Amino acid sequence: MGLNNQSISKTTIAEQIAEQLLFRIFSGYYKQGERLVEASIAKELQVSHAPVREAFYLLQRDGVVEKIQHKGVRVKTVSDQELSDYLEALYSILDFAFTKCETKWTSDLQDELLRRFETMKQKKSTEDIYEYVVSFAHLLKLFIDVSGNIAMLRFFKKTIFVTNVAAQTKWQMDLVESYHESIETFIKCIEVSDFENARTAIKDVILWRHF
Repeated sequence: MGLNNQSISKTTIAEQIAEQLLFRIFSGYYKQGERLVEASIAKELQVSHAPVREAFYLLQRDGVVEKIQHKGVRVKTVSDQELSDYLEALYSILDFAFTKCETKWTSDLQDELLRRFETMKQKKSTEDIYEYVVSFAHLLKLFIDVSGNIAMLRFFKKTIFVTNVAAQTKWQMDLVESYHESIETFIKCIEVSDFENARTAIKDVILWRHF
């Protein structure tokens, strides 16, 4: 399976490989702790070893894979405690972002939020769990972007990668259905500028023990 030349024009080869590997991790093709073999991936994608190595670096930087001495690159294994810690940190970041967003929220931002939520609903209807999880991260990122805090954005990205990698071994469509109901409550609170109850709703979403 070679790379798509049209996609290459928009991103580097390494970024495209990283995206493909990330999809495989989310979809369960690669499991937590599984070794990623550089030579095999390069042969399959019909590329040299260099961009595959760079893709590994990109994924390692974002906390998706880890390089273990004498054992190569593996999909990162996330313990329940580590995941819990990241989720608590994620909620704290979002809670702070809501404080910043409350005075900045506009009808245009509301429209953008609803567009992103509509994308989530579409992914759910097609039972595409990978794209659903990615679209939810994109929805949450709107609040981080509006807050204007660059440091929070960097930590948010890392946290999302870690939690999503853990999610790929545990998510099923019946879980998505229950999860989505809680997100709808959150969206409705934001629609009426009820940021206080939105905080409670997103806390239920983020800290809900669905793992």
